[in-house]
Amino acid sequence: MNLLLSFFIYSIIISTLTIILHFLLSHSQHPEDLRPYEWELFVIQLHKDLKEASNITANKSEITFINKQGQLVRISQYKNLIRRQVDGKGHEIFLLKVKNVEFQQDLLGVQLFVESIAGKNYRHTFRTFKERSN
Repeated sequence: MNLLLSFFIYSIIISTLTIILHFLLSHSQHPEDLRPYEWELFVIQLHKDLKEASNITANKSEITFINKQGQLVRISQYKNLIRRQVDGKGHEIFLLKVKNVEFQQDLLGVQLFVESIAGKNYRHTFRTFKERSN
């Protein structure tokens, strides 16, 4: 009987502990921070655009390039998001919860630095091997 009671108490403690751990882990991320899949999706989409692009030019606040249809594409920060515009029109949201964005062009590609509203820093380097304008 004692063994059965001990097992019952142990089962209650373990089941309660898993619920508490799940709650703590799911709420440990700051609500103003980027979710990992959002960042990954943004990087994949921008990589795809840059892979098909020509005349890539990056300055501190934006990156511009010509897509395969010959249109001028601009990716820049607008308020608390990163947006994509084609020929100065439209407003395609690429990433939300952004405090600051910085692009840097180097010899092999473009470096991207993003700070989320929560203050977490993200960085990615896009390697491009096509000719760029300076």
